[in-house]
Parts: sequence; C-alpha cells; structure tokens
Amino acid sequence: MKVKFTTLLLAVVAIAVSLGVFRDYWTLNPFKNEAGYTNISRVTTDRDGAIYTITDSKKVIRKVDASGKLLYSVTSDLDSTPNAIKLFGSVTADDEGNAYALVTILDSFGLHVFGERIVKISPDGSKKSTIYAVDYQASDNLLRVGNIQSLSAKDGALYFFRKEAHAASLLKLTTTGSADRGQKPEVLRTVEMSENRYLNELTGNDEKRFFYTTKRGRLFEVNEGNSVKLYPQTSDLLLNFPVSIVSGGDYVYFIDYHDAAVKRMSLVKPEAPAESVLPFARLASVSDKEEWSDFTSIYVSDTAVTVATGDQLIQLTLKGEILSYKTGYHYPKLAIWLKLGYWALIAAMGVLLPMLVRFVYVHLLRRKLFLLLKQLAIIIPVVLLFMGGLSYSVYTSFSGEIKKNTESQLKLLAGNGKYLVNGDNLEKLNAPSDFMSEDYQTIKERLNGVFSQDGESRDGLYNTIYRYVDGQLYILMDDDDSVTMYQPFPISEDNLPVLKEGKVVSGEWEDSTGQWMYALGPLYNAKGDIIGIYETGKDMTGISKSTSALVIKILKIIALIGGVLLIVITLMTVYLLSSINKLRRSVNLIASGEWDVKVQIRTRDEVEELGERFNMMASSIRQYIQEMTKLSNAYFRFVPQQFLKVLGKKNMTQIRLGEQTNRRMTMLVCNTRSFSAFSKTLSTDENFRFINSFLKEFGPAIREYGGFTSRYLGPGMLAMFPNEPEEALKAAMKLRATLETYNVHRQHSGYEPINIGVAVHTADVMIGIIGEEQRLEGSVVSTDVELTLELEKLSAKLGVNVLLSENSIRSLKMPPQGAYRKLGSFQLAEESSTIELYDVFEGDPEHIRKLKQETKQSFERAVELFRSGRFYDAREVFVSVVKRNRYDLAAKLYFFECDRYFQEGVSEEWNNALKIS
Repeated sequence: MKVKFTTLLLAVVAIAVSLGVFRDYWTLNPFKNEAGYTNISRVTTDRDGAIYTITDSKKVIRKVDASGKLLYSVTSDLDSTPNAIKLFGSVTADDEGNAYALVTILDSFGLHVFGERIVKISPDGSKKSTIYAVDYQASDNLLRVGNIQSLSAKDGALYFFRKEAHAASLLKLTTTGSADRGQKPEVLRTVEMSENRYLNELTGNDEKRFFYTTKRGRLFEVNEGNSVKLYPQTSDLLLNFPVSIVSGGDYVYFIDYHDAAVKRMSLVKPEAPAESVLPFARLASVSDKEEWSDFTSIYVSDTAVTVATGDQLIQLTLKGEILSYKTGYHYPKLAIWLKLGYWALIAAMGVLLPMLVRFVYVHLLRRKLFLLLKQLAIIIPVVLLFMGGLSYSVYTSFSGEIKKNTESQLKLLAGNGKYLVNGDNLEKLNAPSDFMSEDYQTIKERLNGVFSQDGESRDGLYNTIYRYVDGQLYILMDDDDSVTMYQPFPISEDNLPVLKEGKVVSGEWEDSTGQWMYALGPLYNAKGDIIGIYETGKDMTGISKSTSALVIKILKIIALIGGVLLIVITLMTVYLLSSINKLRRSVNLIASGEWDVKVQIRTRDEVEELGERFNMMASSIRQYIQEMTKLSNAYFRFVPQQFLKVLGKKNMTQIRLGEQTNRRMTMLVCNTRSFSAFSKTLSTDENFRFINSFLKEFGPAIREYGGFTSRYLGPGMLAMFPNEPEEALKAAMKLRATLETYNVHRQHSGYEPINIGVAVHTADVMIGIIGEEQRLEGSVVSTDVELTLELEKLSAKLGVNVLLSENSIRSLKMPPQGAYRKLGSFQLAEESSTIELYDVFEGDPEHIRKLKQETKQSFERAVELFRSGRFYDAREVFVSVVKRNRYDLAAKLYFFECDRYFQEGVSEEWNNALKIS
C-alpha cells in the first residue's frame, strides 16, 4: 500500500514539474508544423542565410535557417528584473552564428527607459549572456527607446552607436574570448551635432564613414568626422522622411513612408536622386494583405536586401527584384515530438491525479491515522478550492474593472486634448523641418505640464498628436523617441469618426511596437475645423502587470486568512487531544535520563499509537546511542579529517550547508592512462575489483604527505594538499614508486602492467559544503580544478608522467629534488591564456630518465628558439632530440609545429605558446 501511494505521489509530482519546465511546448494543436510571423520590428541575416527577427511586438527573437526551419525562440524576459518590461530593440549576427540583441528595460508601465543591455545568444540559442549594460536615471526622461542603437557585428567585434544630447559616438566591444558585461566599449568616433540638428537614427560600423538621420528628416554621411548632407537634395518643403536607414555596398537604404517605398541613395553619385528599390505597388501585387505602413525594417547583405513588414519578410536582389516572400516558418521534428509529449504528460496527469485522490480519500483515510491529518486532509483541499475560485473571480473582476476605469480615464484625457493643444500652433507645423520649432515646443511643454510639473511622472500614459492635412493623417509628435515627424498614418474605421464627426473613441491594438489601449479625441483650429487627433494611451503589458500586482496582493491576504483558519483548526484539535499531555510528561522524564519510563494510554486513536511508539522508542534509545557511536567512528572514511581541519571544524556535527573558505592549495590529479580501452577487456565485476585495488594501493601515498582525496576519478583521484606544495611533489614521486611495485605484482598475477599520469598545480580554491539539507558533500570549487584535470590529460600527449605547473614551481621553497626540465608555454584549446609547464622525470623508468637528462639542455634551448619565433633553428634542435630520444612526445609535437609554422607562418594571434587541441 505504501509503495503504491509513494509511486503515485512521485509520479504526479514528476509530471507536474515536467509540465512547468516544458510549458513552452503547450499548444492546442501539437500537429501544427508551421507558424506565421507576427508584428516584426527588426530583421537581420547571417552568412549562412539564417534569418533573425524581432517579433511579437519586440518580445521574441526567432532564428530561422535558410530552409525555413525554426532554430530557436528567445523571449525578452532574460532575467528576473522586478517591476520592469523588457523589449528587444535591435539584433545582429556574426559569422559564427551568434546573435547580439539590444534589450531595453522599461518601467512597469512600458514608458520610461531605466536601462539597456546587450545580450549575446549562442548559435543554438541555449546560452545567453549580457556583455554590456547601462542604466539610466529617471531624470534622463528617456521614453520607449534608449540611447543605444544599430548593433552590427564584424571581425570578432560588436559595433553600436550611443546617442547623447548633441553628439553621437560609434563604440566597439570585443565579442571573442571572455566577453562579459563588465568590459568597457572602445569609443571609435564621436561626432558633435549643432544645436538645431536633432539625432534620430545612426547606422554603420566604420569609424571613418557612417550615416545618421535627424528628427527634421535629413540624412547625413559622416566621412572622417565631417557631416555631409545626402538627403533631401532640395531645399523645398518635403514631408518625406528617411526611416530605418542601413548602409550596404555603394548605397544607403531607407524606408520612405510618405512615398510608400523602400529607397536607396547612391554613395558613388550622391547627386543622383533616390531610387525606389521596393515600392508599395510592387509589394501589393504579391500580397493584398499588406499596407504601406507595414514596412518596419531593412537589412542589406552582400547579395540581398531583406525587408520586414508587419507579418512578412521580402528578400530582394540588390537591384530590387523579389527573390522570396516569407510569411512564416516551420518547426523542427523534435519540437513536434515535444509538443506531443507535452500532451502525453497532460493525459498522464489526467489519469494519475484522480487515482491519487481516490487512493488518499478511499484507502488512506480508512486506516488508523492521526485525527489531525484526517481533518486537514478534508479542510486543506476545500480551502484551496475556494481560494482558487475566489482568486479567479477576483482576477476577472479586477482586470475588467481596471480596464474599464483606464478606458474612461483615457477617453476623458483624449476629449480634453482640444484644450491642451493650440490649433494655431499645430497648423504652423508643416514639415519635419519644423521639429523643435517654437510652436512644436509650445505644444510639447503644454502636454508635459498636464502630467507633472517636470513632465516626468506620467503614470504610464503616452501622448501622440496627428495632423490632418488634405485628407491625409500624419503623426506629428509622439512620446516614443523612435517615431518620426510627419510619418503617414492610415485612416481607418477607428479614427474616421474622430475626423468626420469629432467623436472621442477608444480601443486596443497590437503592432510591431507593442500592445496598447488608447483613446482618440479631435483637435480644432480657431475656425472650428478639425485639423488633427490627440491620442493618449497605455501599454497593455503595463496594465496587465499592474492588474497582476494588485491581484497578487489580494491573494496574499486570502492566503493569510486561509492559513490562519488552518492554524486555528489545528490548535483546536490539539487542545481536544488532552491525552497527549500524558505523553509530554513522559517525554520530559526521558529527557532527564529515566529510560525505564512507560506510558499507559487507552484512547484507541492516534494518541494511543503514539504512546506505544514512545515505549518502543525508550527501549531502543540505548541501542541507538551505540549505533551513533559506531557511525561517528565511520564517517571519517567519507569526509577526511584534513577537510574538516581546513574548514576549522572538529567533527561533522559542526558542519553546516554553505560553509566555505578560500585557501591556496596544491592539486594533484592521478589517473590511469588508456583506462577506457583497458576496461573494455574486463567484466563489470573485474572493473570494480581493479578500481578498488588501484585506489587501495595508491591512496595511502596521498595521506602519507598530508593530502586528502577530494574526488575519485574511476581508477584515479583528485587530491588536495593544504600545506606545502613540496608535499604534493613528494606524493607524486611516491605514486611513481608505488606504480613500479604494483606492476610487478600484476605481472606475477598474469596481468598487463598499467601506467599513470600525474599533474600538479597550485592555485586559490574555494573549499566548502554544497548540497541541500538532506544531502551534504564536501567539494572544491575552482576553475583551476578543471585546469589540473586537463593538465593530466595533456601529460599523456606530451609523454610526461609527472607534469608540474609554473604556479607550483614558484610556490616551492626550493627547486624540485631530482630531475626535471622546462617544457615551455602551452595554450589549451578552450583557454585564451597560456601556462608554463615542467616535466618532473625523476620517477620515469630508468632508460627514459637517462635519455631525458641527456637531451635536457638541447630540449630547453629548442623551446626558447620556438618561443622567439626561430622555427627553423628550433626544428633542427628538436630533430636532434628526437633522434636521441625517440620516446620524447613533447619534442615531436614541437617539431611538427615548428615545421608547420616555418612553412605557413604564424597568425597575428600567436602568443609564443604551443597550442594543444
């Protein structure tokens, strides 16, 4: 019965956890293999043809390969920053397939920018790391977009622009090696702006030449620090505004919303007019679902132009011919199986959960159980059920009420827009060139003053003003700093009643910039004509978070009430069980040392069972104490005394989870070489006997010199020496001596001899207790532990039996006793730094030791020639070493590298070290 209950309970818990972990694979239709793009805001490609898009209103980055298969989806909630909305602002990719995304951190209303992060995403999307971070103050008053833009990757570096009040800087971050958020970007070029030139967008990654636009609709080229206007080419009053600029080849591309086209300017012939690469008319011939306002982003590669609209991607030749039209992507087969697996888990939960409930209420409650447990088994589910129902009712009621109140507030503000915006000032704004004019600033200051004296505290509200001219609607100003002036806006069924009838309307919509609740009100001139629309609204994400935060507070109160109710019921039950007082008095006697106490309870319930268990407990305490004494003598076999001494503890009872100390210690790794091949010749039983035999023979050498074994590595071990590094070196020599004796015994028994490799390294390590309260373990935490393990593997490639790092050599009070030689500087495949190594061959077989001693001087001289770049000379010396000692693998490795470098030359990144893969 217990086994069945435990199995059911564990199965239900495991399925519940799995449903939470894999919740992203929930879908109503697991057989659906394709999905469409929604609300694309940015697009880029890499050299393999993979497409990276920022979709779902800036909340998701998707990578799709050239065949249209989804490789990964990454959401903008990459960390647990509280009370914040995180949106992707820009994305780029390098030649290795890594993506770099700009994450904008906004307040809970989705309006004020508090910070920006640049995140690196691995080619498969499994690893995300922040490589640069910047925080802003509320006084910066950045709305919707921050100061960083236009990420681009080139030659192992990431380039981006940082906007300032009257300047723009091109910055560079190194992305190879150990890139982390603490590094500071290199400023390649800073361009100062005149007072009437308001920055909008920047693009490019060449410090000598890049491009930018201004809020007044001008496109400039920066060449050697000097700004030259490229567009417009006339001084006439134009409504055209270059948006989403990107440079490629001999052109700079941009979106012109006024002409409803993707255009480009020639950099070779700057006097030539801008040509249309993709006019809306051609796009409409491919898909009748598009609108001219759907253009959102452009990316130009060496061979193609990729244009993003709201829900589609159009790839063109550099001449503007349409190559492909992508509306979505398909899932990999693994994702389909995972979705089906998720439904299988749901089905399993639907079967097992009723079984568990039935088992609890039909079988367990019929058995002799504590009355308190029986009561709680009934009360807790009932309370939880009512709390769940109440929570759902509260959530739906509050969310609906908050939305209703917000809508009323927005309509009131929108209706008052005609009093806030002076129509005469609005009519004087006739083109993007009027940005920040006196009339513009008058309107802007009036709007800011409505929300607070300083214009910063907005409670999440945004403002947008539209100008209605000649039957066309234009965006004139917006709190989103990325929105341009006189950007055309479609007239729809939502805003037409405002323009024609002067009504105040409200609604909700979602586009590539986000999800919004809004209200629209008419704006009038002095004659009473409708000349525009005033829009105010809130980010729906912020509204949802505000609703959730309020509901969570209410739920906490409900949970507190439920908890108090359960406590009261429990206390009343305990009070009624007065017989338990007899048991308490008997427990006090036991505590005073009277082991012969017996309690007599005849209540025929759980209290009587407790009395019987109490009597059994009293009779077994003495036996328990004896067992504990045995255990206290045995635990040192699992936790070495030296480990406790390092932590400053006397026994295991003083150990607590999380205790740790930082010590400089010497690590020794000893391992059996070629064990994988050797173990295949043995049975499972023979493998275990060999490993235990090996550890039995070689373990004492560690303890003899004050070390302790931190970890077993099969037929090997990781040992720590908290005292002097000389002790570790002596232990290494002892291990070599033990090997000779051990192999003699093996030969006498008819077994093949074995060989071991030893690596010794000294470094600072963190030693302490890890695990959880029910399972503790002593552990050593340090990257140098892994380095020592790698050095042991390296020793086999170098033909070295005892490999010593320079850290250990320098830590020795005296040079190593016996024969040794300097191997030179090495760079491991996964490491960017180098390490100096030494071959201690005192414990090598006699003939090897003799050969190494004879060639030591030549070997070390050849190493120095190699490090100085004299590869021909070094190669000749290594040849002589190999001829004298054909067993010298290190000399052979050096010989081949010298020959390769002599033939091919070295790269600029060569660091005078021998790189080992």
